[in-house]
Order: sequence, then C-alpha cells, then structure tokens
Amino acid sequence: MYTIHDYLNALKAGGYRITDQRRAVCDYLARTESHPTPLEVYAQVRDIHPEISRATVYNTLNALRDLGAIVEISVGGDHTHYDTNPEPHVNLVCLRCRQVYDYAGSVPLATLYATVRQQTGFQAVSAQVQMVGFCAECQARKRDEIRRQLQATSTASGQKETTQ
Repeated sequence: MYTIHDYLNALKAGGYRITDQRRAVCDYLARTESHPTPLEVYAQVRDIHPEISRATVYNTLNALRDLGAIVEISVGGDHTHYDTNPEPHVNLVCLRCRQVYDYAGSVPLATLYATVRQQTGFQAVSAQVQMVGFCAECQARKRDEIRRQLQATSTASGQKETTQ
C-alpha cells in the first residue's frame, strides 16, 4: 500500500509541483481502502479544500496514473475507478453495481510473468487482472427480482382465470 509520501515522491520525480490540493488528493488516496471514482475523490477532497477544482483532481489522478503510482480501472461507460495498489493482484468488477473489489487469495502471477517473458520476450513490470461478473449481493438482488416477477406473473395469471 502506498503512503502519502510515495505519491508525493512520484509527483516530484515526474516534475510536478506539490501544492496543497495535490497533497490533499494524495492524502485521500493513501487513506482509502476502496477503489474510488474521480468524483468520489473530488467530493472527499472538496470537504477539506472547498476551493479545489475537478480539473485539479482529474489532472492529479492522471499524473499519478501515468507515473504508475495508481492504476485506472475502466468499468465500462463513464465508470472509471482508481486502484491505489499498483502491486500485481486481481480485481473483481461487478457489472451491476460497478463496484471493484480486491481478491485477497493467492494467484500465481509470477508464473504468468515467466510464461509471457519466455513466449514473447516481453518483460512485464506490473500486472492488473480483472475478473468481470456479478458480486454476491447483486446476484441475491437479481434472484429476488426474478422471484417477485414470477410471483406477480403468477398472481396476474390467477386473477385472469377467476374473471373468465
């Protein structure tokens, strides 16, 4: 997990000035355990720095992404999230609620690195694996929706039969 100093050092190394607003964005990223959207970052930082603009937040996020300090996760459409953990791991992306979760289990990414290098000569420095599907909560909601629809259809069919 990166600290505020890691983010600030990345910006300095990239030639960026460290402003109070950039420091606030870095502080938020270092403290969050979620995969925030740019608007979530903006809303949280704006509470502390009401003068901050969306452009400053977006530009800081883009700079940190380009410097490899954070990873951009596209969830489709306008749903971009940022992963504050640039270390190789697996992200689980829910297609319904658009949330991103880290998978904490063991994944043999070192084997993948070695296989890719052996077969292609490509030297990977980072890997982000995304599994796309439906989280347990959204699966339960969908089952409930289907159950309600079936009950409504069954009730409507029963009412039609009694009126005929």
